[in-house]
Amino acid sequence: MIMIDEVHNLLAGTHREQRRFLNVLRYLSNELEVSLVCLGVSEAVDAIRGDIQLARRLDEHHLPNWRDDAEFSDMIQALIAAMPLEKKSNLKVKSLKRILALTGGVTSRIFALIKDLSIDAIITGEECITDAAIAKWTPVWSRHAKADPRIEKSGV
Repeated sequence: MIMIDEVHNLLAGTHREQRRFLNVLRYLSNELEVSLVCLGVSEAVDAIRGDIQLARRLDEHHLPNWRDDAEFSDMIQALIAAMPLEKKSNLKVKSLKRILALTGGVTSRIFALIKDLSIDAIITGEECITDAAIAKWTPVWSRHAKADPRIEKSGV
């Protein structure tokens, strides 16, 4: 299996560069007889569709954003448990809702948030992710952007 992340960046190239890259993918798939897994944002589909033969070989799967449910809570708990923290993090429901609001339910943002909070917890000696840390955490992707009115309105 060959995994290619951020395949949507293919669209930044010229038409000729795109064709070359797609031809290489098709060649690798044929010659090596391996499965291709291409990952990226929604534009990744457009990038792959540039080659009809390749597009026919690959199935599209979209990851939905996380929702406020037990599956989300379980994922957060598993993710925190995987962090090298000495103490258990006992987060309240309000903190889980804030994580969801801050990240929009986007997996990569959730992972970035938990990673940042874990690093902070180690540096401060807290050794766990606390409700207070989540309450004051500011996402990197919005530090220079206008605040999301939905977050402000929800009081999260």
